[in-house]
Amino acid sequence: MNYKCTLWPSGEVIEVDGERSLFEQLKKAGKKIKSNCGGCASCGDCVIIIKSGELNLNPQPFEETRLLGNVFHITKERLSCQTKVTGDITIDISVHEKNSTPTKKSPLPVSKSSQVLVRKREEIEKAVRINEEKGQEPKPDTWYKHWEKGEGPTGEPDNAPKRLGGNKRVKPFRFADKDEDDSHN
Repeated sequence: MNYKCTLWPSGEVIEVDGERSLFEQLKKAGKKIKSNCGGCASCGDCVIIIKSGELNLNPQPFEETRLLGNVFHITKERLSCQTKVTGDITIDISVHEKNSTPTKKSPLPVSKSSQVLVRKREEIEKAVRINEEKGQEPKPDTWYKHWEKGEGPTGEPDNAPKRLGGNKRVKPFRFADKDEDDSHN
């Protein structure tokens, strides 16, 4: 069965069938889709973005979930080598255009208006001197060889009783009483 696949941003419509992966069909249609593994779901380069028709796709297989995670509902990203179509869809393949270079996504979005601050050598040396001056004051090290001092980590003597669990005693569970009560009923 053939379905319509609209390619975004060009608006081109191609016919795809539900038996083969989108990766194979896009390659056959002459579209450049990046892939290092050839469609084995081990590289994650053939990512496409689903613009519409996400219900007309097969569920994510384990291999795809392992690479992209289970956040499709947020990112709308799928691996084209693992995606089969069951209805009309619109996909974004602008990542795979000829002029784009393969880049990894940065974990934090960086705005284009942010500037890179370049510090001069003198400023760096001055900051290092200030930090060294601050660091010359000896700090009391209470943890160093604390076992030889005869103190615990809180400063109390080692022979002080430990305060664990609020000093509550465990109540014993009586199995015999329960069995006797059950036998009388």
